[in-house]
Amino acid sequence: MFDPAGPVLGIDPGVSRCGYGAVVRDQGRLRATACGVIRTSPSDPLPERLLALHDELAALVRQLRPSALSVERVLFQNNVRTAMSVGQASGLALVVAARAAVPVAQYSPNEVKLAVTGDGRADKLAVQTMVTRLLSLRDIPKPADAADALALACCHHGRTRMLARIPS
Repeated sequence: MFDPAGPVLGIDPGVSRCGYGAVVRDQGRLRATACGVIRTSPSDPLPERLLALHDELAALVRQLRPSALSVERVLFQNNVRTAMSVGQASGLALVVAARAAVPVAQYSPNEVKLAVTGDGRADKLAVQTMVTRLLSLRDIPKPADAADALALACCHHGRTRMLARIPS
């Protein structure tokens, strides 16, 4: 079960660049505890890249011990190659979470934008700016994949907090 005091690990999936961001609720405020990007080389064979991504995600889960994974769900992509890459990375994140018995929540980009900015059609800069404010960061997290992962974690914290307030 989700522990509101535990970290939520947001995953912005991609095979070349997979963003991650961990967020905890600390005395009623959200705080980032980790963020970054896992990179794989496009010159490496795809099976090796997927294995490397899997191993890095598994190491993150072991290290951070998240109470939940918040993963971006891709509903539509103009570029088939991008959609495949995101789907492969997303699948790896789901497997890693299942193996570690970590609950998973998936959110569409519009759900994340709405949760973080109040506008489901917000642009990347608006999301990055609000993530910076929500987490009381000095600077916008870089690269954008890390900021998106933090936004996913913030989205999940907001969703679980809202659901906790609804009577059974």
